[in-house]
Order: sequence, then C-alpha cells, then structure tokens
Amino acid sequence: MSKRLVVAGSIAIVGFAIVAIAQTPDKKRPVIHEDLTAPVADKAGPMISSGGSGVPTAFAAGDKVLPKPALDHPSSDAAKGEPVYGKAGMNMDRHTGMKPDNKTGTDGTLHYASVFNPDVLPFKRMSAFDGVSADYTFKVAHTALVDVTVGGVTDKTRDRFWGSLTVELAPGKDVALPSVAPDMRILSYETKPAVRLRFEKDGADNFFVRSDESSTSGSYRLVFLADADAGYFAPQLPAIKGLTPAKVAARAPGEIKVALDDRIRSAARRTHDRLGIDADTDLNVAFNKMVSYFRAFSAKDPPASSDDIYRDLCDSQAGVCRHRSFAFVITANALGIPTRYVENEAHAFVEVWFPERGWQRIDLGGAALHLEVTGAENKTLHRPRAEDPFAKPVEYRQNYTQLEGDITGLTKQQLDDKRKSLDQAPSSGSFGPNGGGGGGGAGGSPDRITPDPTLPAVTMDPKKKSPHLMITLADTSAYRGDMIHVEGKVDVGGKGLPDHSVDVYLAPAGENGKNSLPSLGRVVTAADGTFRGDFEIPGRIELASYEIYLSSPEDASFNAGLSN
Repeated sequence: MSKRLVVAGSIAIVGFAIVAIAQTPDKKRPVIHEDLTAPVADKAGPMISSGGSGVPTAFAAGDKVLPKPALDHPSSDAAKGEPVYGKAGMNMDRHTGMKPDNKTGTDGTLHYASVFNPDVLPFKRMSAFDGVSADYTFKVAHTALVDVTVGGVTDKTRDRFWGSLTVELAPGKDVALPSVAPDMRILSYETKPAVRLRFEKDGADNFFVRSDESSTSGSYRLVFLADADAGYFAPQLPAIKGLTPAKVAARAPGEIKVALDDRIRSAARRTHDRLGIDADTDLNVAFNKMVSYFRAFSAKDPPASSDDIYRDLCDSQAGVCRHRSFAFVITANALGIPTRYVENEAHAFVEVWFPERGWQRIDLGGAALHLEVTGAENKTLHRPRAEDPFAKPVEYRQNYTQLEGDITGLTKQQLDDKRKSLDQAPSSGSFGPNGGGGGGGAGGSPDRITPDPTLPAVTMDPKKKSPHLMITLADTSAYRGDMIHVEGKVDVGGKGLPDHSVDVYLAPAGENGKNSLPSLGRVVTAADGTFRGDFEIPGRIELASYEIYLSSPEDASFNAGLSN
C-alpha cells in the first residue's frame, strides 16, 4: 500500500489520509514560512541498510546490491588462492622499499587477490612509498603509526566498499592491511573468532591492523565496511586559474613534500627539458605532457645501462608498470608536484596530490602476458564517477589495467559491466535509479519501474517470481530539505526477501502515481526482508500532497515490483 505525504509551507505531514489545510473562504491562505532547510550534509540517506541492528547488511552501489561478506572462512576450494595477511612468507605482503630494475620486458603471469567489493582491481593499495633515497630506492618517509578511528557517517561524496580477508594475528603484532585509497575510513568491522582490533597507518597512508588482547592467536576472518573520497578514483586537475607546479608545491603541506637528492633533480631536469615543461608551466599543460609520455612506455629489451637507471628508462621509454610509475614519481616530484609510488602483487601506479582535490590515483598502464584473479567471485568491479581525462596512447589502451588481454578469474559479465561507459550504467558511487544520489552516473535503465502509470509498463517474466512490497511505518512530519523515515518489507509467497534493493518515490496524492518525482533513494532489505531508511525531501518540492511508493528492479531471479 502507499502512504500519503502533505507538504504545507515548509512542513511535510505523513498519514493514512490526505490532510487538508484549513483556510477562510474569502481569504487566501498565507504562506507563513518559505525558507528552505539546508540538506543534511553528513547523512548518507538510503545508501546502507542496517536491518535494525546497526550493523549494515548490504549497500547499493550503482545498479548492484552488495551484501555483507560472510564471516565464515571460505571453503577449501575457495581458500586455495586466498592469501593470509601477516603470515610469514606470504608473497603478497607489504614491502618496506622498492629499488628500480632494468627488466623492462613483458611481465609473465601476474596474480591478484581480490579483497574489496566493489573491487578496485588492479588498484588495491598494498605498499605506498613517499620517500626517495639518493640511489633511487623508494621508502616510507615517516614510518611512525597513528591510530585510525573506527566509525563515522558516510555521505554522498564518498564511495563505499566491503573488505574481507584473513589475517594472522598475535598480541601487539601490526599486520599490513590492504586499502582502497589513502583516506579510507573503516566504518565498522567484525571478526571470527571475535577479537577487538586496532587500526593504524603510517605517513604514506599504509594501513595496519593489530590486536592487543593477550589471548589473540592464529587466523581470523576480518570483514569491514569502508568508504573513501570518490574524487580519488576519478582524477581531475583542480579548477584553479593560473595554477603551476610551483604553485602546487607552495600549497602542499610540508609533510607530503618529497626531498630529492641534487643529482636526482639534475637528472629529472633533462626529462623536463625533453617535454618542454618547468615549474612555471601551466599545470594542465605540464601534467598532461607527463602522463602522455610515461603512458607511452612499452615493454621491450632493456636499454643500454649507465650509472643512472632513471635516465636509462626515461630516454628509452622502456618498461612495464613499475618502470613507468618509478620514472613518473621522480619527474613529478622534481617539478614540485607531491607524488607517491603505490604497488600490489600485480600492479604499480602513482598517487598525485593537488590543492582542493587531495590525492588522486593516476594509472600509467602496464604489460603482462596474463593476469590471474582470485577471490572475485560474485563481486562487482568498481566504476569511478568520471572517466580518466588524460591522454591515452595506444601503449596504454592495450594494457591489462584497462582489462584488455588475457585475464582469468573474472566472468564475461563482470568485464562487460566494468567496460560500460557512464552513460550506459551508473558509477559505483551512485545509488537509486537514474544514478541518483551518488554525484554522477547514468540515465535510467529498463529494469526499473516508477509509480507513474503513463510510462511504458515493464514486461513480467512468467518464469520469475514477483515480489510484494509494502510500507509498514513512515514519519508523520518533515521539513523540505529534511529527512523522512520509512520502513517496509519485501516478501515472495509470504517469505521475506533478503538483499533486495528498494527504491522510494513520492507522487502527487490522488493521481495513482502519475507525475512521480525522481527517486528519493534506495535501501536494501535485511535477512528477513525488512528495510528501514532515512530519505531527504527535495528542498524545492512543490507545496502539495504526496503519496509514498516503493519499487524494486528486476534481477536474475525476480521480476520488478511496485507497491499498491
């Protein structure tokens, strides 16, 4: 059934019947107050469903529903390719430094272990370096660890992720923890067996986890909910007029500026001269020239060796991901742009800091004969909110980082979904129909319905079951720009339907759903089919009476659904 909402002045009243506003017959009803309440900036709205327990059961990412990972250890077959973080001898653990090499030919088979959902493949952050020694060895400049507070309220500027991995713990032992971004926040976590954890990170934003409980021993399954600034995954130059590398350097906090040996700076100036840039070049020109140049590296025989590996690589444009990223880090830092080197077991890329934007992930490509992915079953691949705006030479477009080439461990559907442009499917940060609420995304897709009976009807598949959607509770008042609370249930044949997405709409009362407004947002049902969510009333909604409707998209098992 639907519920009804009346907006009077700046007040919304919800009830089972239309509430009339009394007025004197010979006088116009005065509008007492028209100021609009500002939207609540720190609320995520209906992006996450708690099922009433306070612990999220699932969240919607674009057009996908991502349930909380199981706390049980994976089956023996699934566990074969899963690393145990913190276990001695694990070849996917964190490195303490990186020294460049001259093995510039194509890499053989690379192995990538999936930890996150949506999966940022192949850009998991495992080892980040923000310091450079005189011999070009990369290191962490500030190794002291600081605590990472658990908790917080996510919002529409951030993308959400599930993390799931096995860690080997002992009392007081810091275990390297993969991350999706430098500013990753851990909103909640659970372990099996249960143990209290402490999270930390160093100056290069390498994350760690530990337990100080004396009884801690052995392997633990860790499941956590995280979020990160969406802008990190969709790099852009800052919209600041007249910005140059020198001005970027002047605005950068002292702790992220990279100190370079004079010999390294001298070697980097030769690359600047080759590209026709310097610290006073317009940032857009300088940065695009660098990205284009280093993305055009190719895997080939090593260059003639000299006493300067950086110059050898730059002059020959030879190498795979680690060579491109190494050379870019030196070149950009020497120009004054704070830049880090980041790697995991299968890929190396860079992070660049800009004023107003913060750290941005920049991929320079790579080359491998084969990429083997483990642990990505039933996961979706992360879709940034904007396309990469920088030059993409052929040497870059044909790389495995663009999901081209011989890749196993991913289904055709996963690859096809990831490759869709943003006008074909919403980004992972979008939630609700039409890509709404995520700060970017696509138009509507045919698997959704709205309450408006004038729109084309969705064909029901007779082979699928149709869910029943109902509202069980709704707030009785709200302000424009404020939040209303709605609870409901989705069932099939009287049994609650878990992990099912539900979109919430307003439509003018008495019109049977006609002229419905864009969706207020999306929730996901808990294990018993119930949901609850807070939804923001549009700040400029017309002053009138409205009814609340629910709809759900079609998926592989169920038809689309609409409340009465």
